[in-house]
Amino acid sequence: MYSQFIKELIDLPDVLIQKVRKEGERWIFELSLPEQCPLCPVCLKRTIKMTDKKKQWMHGYAQRIGIFWIELPVERRRCSTCGVTFSTSYPAISPRSVATDAFQRWVAQSCIGTSIQAVARMLKLPYTTVERWFYTHAPSFLSNDVQPKAVCVDEFAFRKGHDYGVAIMDAETGEVYAMEAGKNEEAIGRALAHVSRSVQYVVSDLAPAMKKAIQRVCPEATHVVDYFHVIQLFTDALERCRKYLGKGGKKHGNVRYVCRLLSQCPEKLTEEERQIIREWCNESDYLKSVYQSLQHVRYVFKSKDEQQAKRRLKAWIHRYLFCPCSVVRAIAKSLVKRTDEMISCILSHYSNGKMEGTNNKIKLMKRRGYGYRNIQRFALRVRLETANILS
Repeated sequence: MYSQFIKELIDLPDVLIQKVRKEGERWIFELSLPEQCPLCPVCLKRTIKMTDKKKQWMHGYAQRIGIFWIELPVERRRCSTCGVTFSTSYPAISPRSVATDAFQRWVAQSCIGTSIQAVARMLKLPYTTVERWFYTHAPSFLSNDVQPKAVCVDEFAFRKGHDYGVAIMDAETGEVYAMEAGKNEEAIGRALAHVSRSVQYVVSDLAPAMKKAIQRVCPEATHVVDYFHVIQLFTDALERCRKYLGKGGKKHGNVRYVCRLLSQCPEKLTEEERQIIREWCNESDYLKSVYQSLQHVRYVFKSKDEQQAKRRLKAWIHRYLFCPCSVVRAIAKSLVKRTDEMISCILSHYSNGKMEGTNNKIKLMKRRGYGYRNIQRFALRVRLETANILS
């Protein structure tokens, strides 16, 4: 009965238990395999044993004895036909790791409901080791049946002008599904491939690569242009005009005040603030055209149904497509090519607002020196927290 209990504790197939010994505080189970002759991985011929060394791995944990180890021989063999030399390996046991895969999965499972630091203290292991094992095996705790209805797609910069990435997030729950390096059509397509089976709405910015990738990977999904990015076209133009006219000077507080007046809805401003806007518009026809077109497009987004949205959007394009102001004319030309996506944006409640918050966290992590692996761990942690796996 004792040997049967030890066999179930080890839980490795085709392994013979030789003996158990204790070295200091470490309990070690000496294991062996039946006599066999591994074949050459190149020519599949018989091989000759050159050296025979024993290696130890952490394999389990018991309440009374702590972590127990297993010891198996690692042979260095040589093919007598082609001369290739290689080392033997065992299934689910990495020769370069200090622990078996089963023990690593158990440690990762133990981190659920508690902190990684608490598990590291209990097992008397380095925090970084436990953290690495957790993020390696944590994706197996998530459901592989990912079927989001609507997703947000956006790019972010690891390092502006050099390194970029693409992230896919559930528009309803905020769960980050995938991250890919790059911002071209291929990178966007690889990221969308994770959710292409079930997605019905894809929210993105106005980048041409986004549209092409969505049409190629998710042809049946409805492409929704993000409201934030549409408004950003006008606010960026207003910011350039503010700098050109010198409004607000160089003091941070004055600049923020001017930016708020220009970007805020007139209904949320006081009568005194609206009068200031009128005076600025009288000073510059450029500012007046951009500001009026911004308020008009906000009026378009207040449409109640599809027919009203089409009528208002058509009127907006007809009015500003040949506007004397070049920047408003450029915005109208870019939106006239996205009429269907604009209608979907008006009628849909989906937005990239949550994605912008996630991207800001990613940018902050990169600014603080975190690498791509740590940023992927952050995205995985968001998924685990959303799935209620982490407390």
